[in-house]
Amino acid sequence: MKIKYCHIIIILIICANYLFGQDSSFVINNYSLDEITVVSDKIDTKLSDVPTKIEVISAKEIESVNGERLPDILKTKSNIFIKSYGLTPALSTISTNGLGAEHTLILIDGMKLNSFQNSQIDLSIIPKEFIERIEFINNGVSSLYGSNAIGGVINIITKNKEHLAQNKSIKFGASVSQGSFNTLGYKVNAYKEIENFNIGINYNKESSDGNYEYYFQDKLKERQNAAYILSDVGLRTQYIINNKNVIKFFSTYADQNKQIPGIETGTTPAPTKQKDRNWSNILTLDNNLTDNLFLKTNFGYQNNLLDYSVGKFIRSIYKNLVYSGSSELRFKNDIYGITSGYEFTNASLESRELLDGIIRNQHALFLSSSYNFYKSLIIFPSLRYDYISDIDEGTFTYKFGINFKPLAISQFGIKANVGSNFRAPSFNDLYWKNSGNENLKSERSINVEGGLYYFFSNVLDGKIELTYTHISAENKIVWVPQTNGLWKPKNIAESLSNNFSISIDLVESIFENIKININSGIQITNTRKTSSAYFGDPTQNKYIPYIPLQAANLNFGTNYKNLDMNIFYSLSGKHFSDFENKIEVKSYHTIDGNISYQINWFELVSKFKLEINNITNTKYEVVSGYPMPLRFYKLTLTVNY
Repeated sequence: MKIKYCHIIIILIICANYLFGQDSSFVINNYSLDEITVVSDKIDTKLSDVPTKIEVISAKEIESVNGERLPDILKTKSNIFIKSYGLTPALSTISTNGLGAEHTLILIDGMKLNSFQNSQIDLSIIPKEFIERIEFINNGVSSLYGSNAIGGVINIITKNKEHLAQNKSIKFGASVSQGSFNTLGYKVNAYKEIENFNIGINYNKESSDGNYEYYFQDKLKERQNAAYILSDVGLRTQYIINNKNVIKFFSTYADQNKQIPGIETGTTPAPTKQKDRNWSNILTLDNNLTDNLFLKTNFGYQNNLLDYSVGKFIRSIYKNLVYSGSSELRFKNDIYGITSGYEFTNASLESRELLDGIIRNQHALFLSSSYNFYKSLIIFPSLRYDYISDIDEGTFTYKFGINFKPLAISQFGIKANVGSNFRAPSFNDLYWKNSGNENLKSERSINVEGGLYYFFSNVLDGKIELTYTHISAENKIVWVPQTNGLWKPKNIAESLSNNFSISIDLVESIFENIKININSGIQITNTRKTSSAYFGDPTQNKYIPYIPLQAANLNFGTNYKNLDMNIFYSLSGKHFSDFENKIEVKSYHTIDGNISYQINWFELVSKFKLEINNITNTKYEVVSGYPMPLRFYKLTLTVNY
């Protein structure tokens, strides 16, 4: 493992030798530096000016990866760890900066997706078909988004044009795919522009036996009870009233029927099934009041149903409803920007497993601003207040950040920020029958981040960024055993995270028709539980389970005319599956890749894509007892008109 890790470091050092260019026109993924603007900071700031590390995953990158769902995209980044229980769409949760899935906030067009039931979300329910780009804030930002935003924020930006129609013809697209384990998928989509109105519709379906091969106790076996059928429907519309007022609507419905194979013990798994029905809707009103003053209003509705069963004897049903609304007023000019807003959320849960009448009303006020001092120093103060009704708790959070360019060139800079963050207790924590604890308080943290970045252009165009993150968390909720044999959550844990990352992105055109893209990174994570529940607690100062101590990625893509090829190398260091760090999950590395060819014939565009996953046939587990698949394939034909 150390040898492989050193190889990645050497590659990054070699790439860094290209840093000494002086051209200020850095271009990556077809966007110049001045064109890359992030919206997740609520001020719409240039990527080179933000006070924290923000990684933008473009539409081209999303299209290039293997797989069809959000975890397939995120797992190609070294600073994002996907805790996967098997072949996608098996349960997949996220970890950032050494913290749990409940500490990373997932947004879609700014609307929270984390469940109020458990503070998490299964990332596999989100198809990449609807995603235009992804912005990843690599630190806590509760001062903008409230609860759950302790470790980081993933903001998914959906596909939606923002201009008047120029081509009023209708567009169609379809694809069919066939892969290992009797996997079959197909998609259809249509898009129409009519004067100031456009509408797009997508439908995806995928089924598989999921019976992949793996090794258990050095014997080749086949996964049982792992079949699935997935369906996704998406609708996006936009009405451009005039050049100052736009109405957008996005709706997506996911229907998943999955068998759950469970932990591998050498015996036949129980007949476990899970059905998910997730319906999410967002209505957005954008108003340009003046050239510098903007009003944005969002309304959201989510209706999520989970039906879990084991044979005929166990069945649990959970129905989550969420209504939300927000209004943001933003002013921005060349010197300063300021955004103020109000958010309201009503969440409820019905289940026989929890107490009756669970309702949460959450109100929030926030203020975020930026001020540019002489174009070399920009400061970013922000403040937010959240009131949560069911625990009768009010929380202030803050953040103060800077972006400083000490040299005459604008491509080199320093980022730094400090802030407070929190996570409110979930409904499961508070109201689980016979075990919940209604006296729980919110988890809290203080986050500090600092880093350097440099955009360069000489032999290669690219950027390099080094980041250090420190997170001190307290009041963390831990379920502990009681004398009656039941487990109960308590605010007793503290943890300390010290994380270092380096990332390098390169892009270059060779000759006239060949283009190369390289994305690489290393993440070193040190997150330990620092608290002690009792004298001699063996979990004190131990690593948090399921957090790799090291991770690295090297993604390579090349394009020659109509031919594309992509290779994705990933290294995950060792981690532990228990709080005492006695059970070690070994480090592993995987290589995935794909090759595609596009044929243009008049207005018909066809594309063939071959995907190969786990090319090296690596035997590995992400979660102890849940073997991952050996090498597998998929072939896709896509036609657009």
